Order: sequence, then structure tokens, then C-alpha cells
Amino acid sequence: MKALIFTTIILVQAGFSFGQDSTGTSEWFRSKSLPELCDTFRTDKCPDRHNFLEVYEPLFEPMRDDSIRFFEIGILTGLSHLMWVNYFQNAEVFGIDIKDYSAAAAGSGIQTFVADQSNRQDLYAFMRASGANFDVILDDGGHAMDHQQISLGCMFQAVKPGGMFIIEDVHTSLPEFYPDSSFHVDRLETNTTLLMIEAFIRTGKIYSEYMLPVEAEYLEQTIDRIELHYLFNERHSIVCVIHKKEAIEPR
Repeated sequence: MKALIFTTIILVQAGFSFGQDSTGTSEWFRSKSLPELCDTFRTDKCPDRHNFLEVYEPLFEPMRDDSIRFFEIGILTGLSHLMWVNYFQNAEVFGIDIKDYSAAAAGSGIQTFVADQSNRQDLYAFMRASGANFDVILDDGGHAMDHQQISLGCMFQAVKPGGMFIIEDVHTSLPEFYPDSSFHVDRLETNTTLLMIEAFIRTGKIYSEYMLPVEAEYLEQTIDRIELHYLFNERHSIVCVIHKKEAIEPR
């Protein structure tokens, strides 16, 4: 218990920096479910906020001990990346952000890169530098329509066959609940990520003004199934899990 308290103090006093202690808390973390890890890592994925961890626990628990490659877009406080590196203790954990978090992440086991998720050149540079080939890509970045759709279109190729691409905060497609203009929902709400996903579920086609035709075609050919989770809470939270086919036929 002293080790856990020490870790928590480091996170709070350092403004949620990535620094971790070395006092043997790994077994304690290993014994906890994702929702239980919220006692230490207070992200907005936790049960008292969006509660995405309720969705993630059955998805991630079977691969918890595997040597996976896990990549989350958006760093901010770094708490969710710390949660992943302590939950997936045999994983390589990556993060990108428009800010440079490399100094804060030193010694944490988390590999950070500077990139704009709406910039294809940045995303391709990251894929080359990191080696891509991710088991899980999780988008918790800017939540704008163009950001979400460009990242999906550009980076689904970086997901391993059988892997998954997760888009958090799809509820920003709903201006009645999230009217912030920075989410870039157009006046008729025809450009939303939620509408794009629902249209694919109905038709098997990707309609996005932000994607290149070749990107939309690749998604149509390689998506195996989609889970769209509406969580009935006061935040109207929505998360989308896109599973890639196990076997990808040559194009």
C-alpha cells in the first residue's frame, strides 16, 4: 500500500507527469481490472465519467499478458498512457500529441512522438518511426470530425490483421449535446463521424469528405465488424470499436 500511495503522490505533485516509482507496484497493478485502476489513473475513461473502461475490459483482458503494440492518439496529462503501460505490462505503448512529451515520458516505458493527427504527413512519419503494426490504435485526440476521420482513413493500415481501431468521444458528432465549434460539425450535420459509421453499418460503404478514395476503399475491404457503444449516462458517451479482418486479401 505504501508503494501505491507513493505512485499517486508522484502523479499529483508532478502535474500528472509520466514519472513512475520503482518500488514494486507492478504486481499490485496486475491484480486490478481496468475500472479498478481508476483509483490511481483518473482518466475520463473511468466509470464516473465516460465509462469506456466498461467496454474495454472484456476486449482487452484476453490480451493483457501478450506482447502487444498499443498506440493512443492524444496524451495531455499522460494518465491513460500510464494506465495502459501498467495494465499491459508486456506491451509496447506509444502516444502522439501536437506537444512534445518526450521529457515527461522518459523512464516510463511509453514512447511519445510529436504529430498532428489531422496531418497525413505527420501520421506517415510516425508510422515509419514507430514501425506501425499495432494491435490496438485508440483515438482520444482532438475529437473533431476531420481529425477522427483522417486518422482512421490514414492509420487503419497500421493495424495488424485481427487488431482494432477505437474512436473515443464519437458523441462530439452530436451538437445538441456538444455544441463546441472546434469539433467542426457542419450546419446540416452531414459530415459527422457518427453518421459515417452508421452509414457503413447499413451499406458497407465509407462516405467521408475528409478521406482519400483509396483510404475509404481500404476500409471497406478490410473492416471485419464494428461495435458502436452508446453509454446511457449524463455525458451521452459513445465509443466505436472497429475490428480488422484476420486475413487481408492482396489489393
